[in-house]
Amino acid sequence: GSSSSGGGFAAYPGSSSSSGGGGSEGTFRAATPNARGQYSDAVLSELESQNEEQLEGMSAKVRMLKHITVAIGDEIRDSTALAEKMNDSFDGTRVRLRGTMNRMLRMADRTGVGWKVWVGFFAAVIVLFWYVWLF
Repeated sequence: GSSSSGGGFAAYPGSSSSSGGGGSEGTFRAATPNARGQYSDAVLSELESQNEEQLEGMSAKVRMLKHITVAIGDEIRDSTALAEKMNDSFDGTRVRLRGTMNRMLRMADRTGVGWKVWVGFFAAVIVLFWYVWLF
């Protein structure tokens, strides 16, 4: 048979209150099966409760990871939508600028003044506005 020490639960090696070492006295640690390969009911219930505690801890970590993953997915979707809106805005601005440049070039051709002179004129006006605004 098996004799167990009267102390606390000793499911892990080296945690029993008996002096470790060998089985020279014919005793088994509490988590060690007897000669027929059977564990005591107390050991099985303690191991089951430890297993359930570990499972609850892992479940909480999985829920936390799921929450983080969902939040990351939401952020990626929002960022993608924002990037698409910005891309559409830039495309619209590019089309407007191209149209404005084409109109300005046609106006420059009609007046007989080169487009470089018009660009210089508009640059001078912009610099004048900046100067007035800053000082």
